[in-house]
Amino acid sequence: MNISIAQTQVFEGDVEKNFETALGMIEKAHVNGSRLVLFPELFLSGFDYPNLKNLSKTMPGYINKLLERSDDVAICGTFLEYKDDKIFNTFYCLYGKNVVFKYSKVKLFEVTKENDYFCPGDKTQENTFDLFGVKFGVCICFELRFPEILRKAALKGAQVLLVSAIWPIERLNAWQKLTEARAIENQAFVATCDASDKSGKWMCAGHSSVYDPEGVLLESAYNQTALKTVSIEPEYAKNVREKFPSLIRAYDLNCAGS
Repeated sequence: MNISIAQTQVFEGDVEKNFETALGMIEKAHVNGSRLVLFPELFLSGFDYPNLKNLSKTMPGYINKLLERSDDVAICGTFLEYKDDKIFNTFYCLYGKNVVFKYSKVKLFEVTKENDYFCPGDKTQENTFDLFGVKFGVCICFELRFPEILRKAALKGAQVLLVSAIWPIERLNAWQKLTEARAIENQAFVATCDASDKSGKWMCAGHSSVYDPEGVLLESAYNQTALKTVSIEPEYAKNVREKFPSLIRAYDLNCAGS
């Protein structure tokens, strides 16, 4: 199956401009025969903290417009979600004019005061979904640093792990190393999507990438604004796990003192 990563510049607060860019990327993904296209974190709004509440109230209208474009390609990325007078950073998968899956970010990035503006998602929520006969796992940006989150998905059979992010250039090394590590340790494909160029006050790392279950880099957008499409075989993850069965829970080990 083909999947695409849409590395776009996310203009903070300019929802209409970001939306038009997204439509163009979705059309390119469709032309490339992609079943799924992954966008950066908050790809329509960015982290426009002073206006989050107002922006979040506009999201349902834009999500409905994107649903109309989801007949042939699944659209994935995170959106502002306003619920019960709280704001969440929520990953959506839209396909066949339906919301197939939602997951709200649990680990908020306190360094940039994300926790002052967003409510964390429920720790018990599922971070996997099934589509096209494939099980996908999800984490959002800072959560990439917490291996338990994607390991939870892998232990439930996720073959493809999706990471939507706004990741800064000064931590590019960590972005690349952690992505590769998550692929190797979970024996799964990992597709990441960061923004390009500058979003608000942050210069983004870009380098949205796809790694195979052995940690081999298949594709990267590097520092460009670009759509990259990769052909993957999700069953390959299962084959890797069967040949080299390292996907176990550490606490299953019978260690003294455990």
